[in-house]
Amino acid sequence: MKKHVYQTIHTRWIVFIIASTAFLLSGCSQQQDVFLHKDARHSLDRLKETPELSFMASEVIPIQDNKNEEFNKASGWLNNTEILYISNSIENTSVLYSYNLLTGQAELLFQSSLPIITAEISPKKDKIMIHSSASAEGVLTVINLSGKELYSGKMESYELIFEWNPFNDDLLIVSAFTEEWDFSTFLLDLKQNSLKSIQLPEPFVKWISEDMLVYQQWGKNELALNAPLKSFSLSGNPSRTLFENVYQFDSIGNYLLTIEAGEESTSGMGLYTFTKNGVQKATSFPVPLLTDFSGWIVPFYDSTEDGEVFLYLRAKRQGEADLYADGFELVRYHVEDNKEEIIFSELANEPLSCSPSGEMCLYGFQLEKVLNMATREINQLIP
Repeated sequence: MKKHVYQTIHTRWIVFIIASTAFLLSGCSQQQDVFLHKDARHSLDRLKETPELSFMASEVIPIQDNKNEEFNKASGWLNNTEILYISNSIENTSVLYSYNLLTGQAELLFQSSLPIITAEISPKKDKIMIHSSASAEGVLTVINLSGKELYSGKMESYELIFEWNPFNDDLLIVSAFTEEWDFSTFLLDLKQNSLKSIQLPEPFVKWISEDMLVYQQWGKNELALNAPLKSFSLSGNPSRTLFENVYQFDSIGNYLLTIEAGEESTSGMGLYTFTKNGVQKATSFPVPLLTDFSGWIVPFYDSTEDGEVFLYLRAKRQGEADLYADGFELVRYHVEDNKEEIIFSELANEPLSCSPSGEMCLYGFQLEKVLNMATREINQLIP
C-alpha cells in the first residue's frame, strides 16, 4: 500500500469519482425484451457477423418498461448499434444486458448478487470488466461477449478505477483506494490469469504504448493546478518528462490528449493538444473554460474508436461555473484536418459515450439519452 493523502490538487479527481459512483447507483423503472443464452452459463454465441443497420433510416427503440427491474445506467457501446446497460432487480440482484438500439433486443450477459458498480468494455470490444460491491470488498469479474467468465477475484477497496491497455487488452491497471484515499495499484494480466501489485507513482494513469504509462507528478506538499506529465515503463526503462505543465490528460484512440490551463483564474482559456506517442504533435486548439472551487472545469468529451474524430462539449464563453447559464455546444473536431462543426448548441455538461463510428452518442448522467449526429435529434433511451 502506498500512502498518499490527497491535497487540493487532487480534489477534482475525488469529486469525479464520488459523482460517478453516485449516478451509477441511481435509476428509474424500466424493462427489456430479453433473449437468454442457451444455458445459464451464457453459452449463446453472438451474431457478430450480421451487417449493422444504419441510424440514418431507423429510429432508436427505447428500453421497455419492466416492473421487476430498475434501469441503473448504460455502460457504453459494443459496436455501432449495441450498447451495455445495468439494471437492478427487485430480487436484490444486478444484471448486465447488451441491447440493440435498432431491433429492441436485449441479451442477458451477467447477473450478480452484489450491486454492479460499473462495467467497462475493453478497447477491442470483446471483453467486459465488471466491478461489483456492497461493502469495502469489491469483486472484479471479466467476461467475454458470450458471458463466459475469464477472470474473477476479490479486492479490498473503498473505490476502484481501471485502465484497459488499448495496445494489449489482456492487460489492465487497477487502482484501489481506501476511505482515506490512500491507494494501491495492480496489473491484471488476463492471459496469465494473474493480479500482481505494482508500484506506480500515482493512481491516475493512461497507456501510450503496450508497456508505457503516463501520469502527473504532483509535489507532496505543493498546491498547484498543473503538474509535469511523465512516463512510466513497466519494462523498467527510465521515466521521461513529456510535458511540463498539464492540467488534465487522457488517451484518445491513437493520441495522447493534454489539457493546459493557466494557474490564474483570469486567463479563462484552456489549450487542448493531441500528440502521437506522447511526442509528435498532431494539433492543438484553445477552448474557453469555466472555474469552480477546485480549479477549472473540463467539460465531458469522447471520440471515435481511432481517436480521429473528437466529440466534446464546449462552453460558449469563459466565466464562473456557478453563474454560467448559456449551455454547451457539442463540437465534432477532426484531428488530422483541424476542422470542426457544431452539432448541438444547447446541451448541459453531462457525460458522453459515443459509438465507434461517432454516428451516435449516449448522453446524460445515466447515459439515458441518445444523440443522433446526422439528424441532430435527441432520443430517450428510457421511455
